[in-house]
Amino acid sequence: MEFDVLRTRVSHHLATGRAAEAVDLLKENLQQHQENPAFWVHYASGLLHLDRHSEAADAARAALNLDVEQPEAGLFLAFALMRLGQRDEALQTVYWLIETWPEFADAHYLLGLILAGSVRSAEDRMLSRQATEHALRLQPENPEYYLGAAMAARVSGDHRAALVHLQAGLGIDPHHQGMLRYAAEVENGQQLVGDRGQLLRGLLARDPLNQGLHEDFAETFIEKQRVYRNRFWIFIPLLACLAMFDSLAEAAVLVIMPALIVLVSGAFALWNRKTFKKASEPLPAGYAGDIRARHPWVFRGLRLYRASWVAGLVGALLACFDAASLLGTVVLLLGVAGSQLAAAWVDREAAGVPQDPADREAHRLFLLRRSGWLASGFWMRVLMVCINLVLFGYCAAGGSRLATVPLAALGLGLLSVAVPLIVAHIRLGAAGNAFAYGQVVGASSKHRRAALVRGNVAGIYFIGLHLVPGLLATGFAAALLVVGPSGLAPTDPLPMDPKRSELDLNLLDESLDELRTQRPEIVELPSLPAVELP
Repeated sequence: MEFDVLRTRVSHHLATGRAAEAVDLLKENLQQHQENPAFWVHYASGLLHLDRHSEAADAARAALNLDVEQPEAGLFLAFALMRLGQRDEALQTVYWLIETWPEFADAHYLLGLILAGSVRSAEDRMLSRQATEHALRLQPENPEYYLGAAMAARVSGDHRAALVHLQAGLGIDPHHQGMLRYAAEVENGQQLVGDRGQLLRGLLARDPLNQGLHEDFAETFIEKQRVYRNRFWIFIPLLACLAMFDSLAEAAVLVIMPALIVLVSGAFALWNRKTFKKASEPLPAGYAGDIRARHPWVFRGLRLYRASWVAGLVGALLACFDAASLLGTVVLLLGVAGSQLAAAWVDREAAGVPQDPADREAHRLFLLRRSGWLASGFWMRVLMVCINLVLFGYCAAGGSRLATVPLAALGLGLLSVAVPLIVAHIRLGAAGNAFAYGQVVGASSKHRRAALVRGNVAGIYFIGLHLVPGLLATGFAAALLVVGPSGLAPTDPLPMDPKRSELDLNLLDESLDELRTQRPEIVELPSLPAVELP
């Protein structure tokens, strides 16, 4: 096949999303055009569309070996190296492109993307913005460059500039999927594109075969399911406190308190149901089944939440009766443990579990995202801990075994944060964990070592702040469950025998009478000799 015809057909296949057909067509003509550098450029492009980055890098190198004057081959090589996690090699290739072709806008744009996607110092943030904005000056009509400039601005913390770039880019191409999807993630981005769920539904209706949109839709839905963690952290301990009202009359306990527990549980279930419906409202018909297939652990977590709700209701009803208080407490504790396990499943899926176990870069990003989410919301956890301490104090003041429930909820809630952070800290290492990374990206390269030390010290302190109280609270809860109400109630004085008391008083009176009748003996002192003074 003539090369011009082959190039036209391959370009058409790539433009219409048929990258596999384009690569197959190139393979069929490999023997005929293997000495043509442009052939290898198209081959690398097709392989990049299929995410076969290692093969794409080899094809780009083959093109450069045939003709070094191939800027597109260098661009594809740098992009493939970036996706393979070889950051330094990718940057070296991009710098060579910029030195050789200073007006090659794509090279400046790719430099900005590489630096924004793997920030290692404050200089990387600055250079990323400079590179993307320079690409914009070279080609101000390219909407892709506005997206890159928005990404670089967001990484540097300038959300307002990111919105300005996105607004300008959408003015050129109002239907650009990349900018629309990214605008939904930027702070105050809803001012440009509205609700993210509704936006993705509209994009999916226009492009139903776009797998990236499907993943974005699933991620948006999953993130909204993380709200139940804090709710269950308080709900079950609150039921335990309601079940402890044993100071009322027995008839009131048998009627009023169970009815109140059922009422509170029903209102809580309706609240959660309304939240789920609001999250699933933008989903197209049948799309929940697609998310279930992609992320089964999310729906397993939701089912475990429902089981925890049932355990809380049943346990609280059993705890209303003294004969079944121990069984009710155990069932409530099962509900506490189940809700924390469900939260861990949902958080894990929301962080984006890598599909390929061998993809080390994907695992690194997953651990960083999960660590960031666990580290966020610190003051909300402080509030949850204070509420559980108040509930524990109320139950402990009444000498009830139910005091173990808020104490166990406090401990397990803190451990569910500390344990995944410890695992991520160990797997990422001292130089790559989330706390060290957060310090390094805000410091200059000159102070990188000090930033690493500060980050690791802060990480260990933060983990200890959750681990130590979590272990103490869980251990005390287990001890109280074994000791029972006797370990909480104040010790009563021993009962006194009235006859014994009367006898003791009589003996005391007789002793006092003897002391009154006895007279003390007067001892005569010896006479002292007179002393004559001189």
